[in-house]
Amino acid sequence: MVKRECVAMILADGHGSELSELMKGPCFYGGGHRIIDFALSNCSYSGFDVVGIPARPSCVGLRSYIGNGRPWNLSERDGGIFVLPCGEGREHGGAVDAISRNIGFLERFTPCHVCVLSGTHVYRMDYSRMLDAHKRNDADVTIASVPESYPEARGHDAVSADENGAIFDFQEKSRGVRSSLASMGVYIFRWSVLRKYLSADRPGGRGRDFGRDVVPAMLRAGKKLCAYRFGGYWRDVETVEDLWKFNMDILRDPAEFLFRDETREVLGVSDTAPFRFIDESPTVRRSLLYGLHAIHGRVEGSVLSDSVVVEKGAEVVDSVLMPNVYIGKNAKISKAVIACNSRLMEGVEIGAENGLPDFVSDRFRSGGVSLVAPWVRITRGTKLQKNSYVESDVFGGRRYAGRWNQNPDARNPVGNGPHAQPAFADFLRPVR
Repeated sequence: MVKRECVAMILADGHGSELSELMKGPCFYGGGHRIIDFALSNCSYSGFDVVGIPARPSCVGLRSYIGNGRPWNLSERDGGIFVLPCGEGREHGGAVDAISRNIGFLERFTPCHVCVLSGTHVYRMDYSRMLDAHKRNDADVTIASVPESYPEARGHDAVSADENGAIFDFQEKSRGVRSSLASMGVYIFRWSVLRKYLSADRPGGRGRDFGRDVVPAMLRAGKKLCAYRFGGYWRDVETVEDLWKFNMDILRDPAEFLFRDETREVLGVSDTAPFRFIDESPTVRRSLLYGLHAIHGRVEGSVLSDSVVVEKGAEVVDSVLMPNVYIGKNAKISKAVIACNSRLMEGVEIGAENGLPDFVSDRFRSGGVSLVAPWVRITRGTKLQKNSYVESDVFGGRRYAGRWNQNPDARNPVGNGPHAQPAFADFLRPVR
């Protein structure tokens, strides 16, 4: 293998993110792209041509999406994207453990530095500039930071640095700590230093985290820590509410997130498909549509992915619909995220004031946003309150053990049974 100055490692299968469990694969945004496209595009434009992605064996959707890395220009013969092994179940530790399992991979490229990123962050950044600052400061670790005034900075690690950027205090996810900066969770480490911390034992057998374990340990040991200040748009998409807010941000300024030129384009598998922002039409207002649709009802303030059907009399307001979703006649969907391959039949209401409270969940901190997980079917006339989380089929207002069809290659017959597909089956294309 050819030696690399810096190798990037992307934590993409949701170490600490609820969305990884809810969506079961790379999460869509803006209709056609996936959130991981930001980190991969940043690596591509920054000249980081070796990218490792630790992923659990169950993350089949992630592996399928990444492929050979060609959409991000990361398919070099001596480099490219590598989906790496990571523990499953009890063996699935924290972010540090995911990288420590792949020390051998990193050693193959004998890097001087390692850039650790998250696949759930939304931002545009030139990592090569951060690397230049890291080398100029002769730092052991450089941490990308945003002003504490950022609304998104709440709950993130607090960074205290002097006017030269030298970090003298670091507190893990503590909102009570007064600091001018918050960590973005983007790190560049000197590899010779990081390797020693990766080899350390887990504290108390728990999964290790960079903000909780490694960075504080380095600070206590007298290592040189520096802050790299970032001033652009940044959002950490870890919750259902985060995902919903980001898509609403796109509607406020579509050009900022979908600008398509060679310097700012967000690369991805879907980068050749058409995006349309429609502000005024008989059926669609202030909404972003990607791909092909059949819209016979009303759509307002929403983001729709490919192969979405909205039947007559249906209303979709302030919502995010991922690929291959069906909304039946007279259904009313408000402030919701509807994941891939879901079926909401005639008269279904999500966010109803008088809906069933059985599915309301505070566990996912949804902030009023409801979520229908992938491959879920909700039968005719079911009404659910806001903050609902539906993870399995709902028949007659009750949960059903299982989902209508988790095999993307199978076709269910048209009919009236609990697993029947509507007559538009040929239009919809199940998404893995």
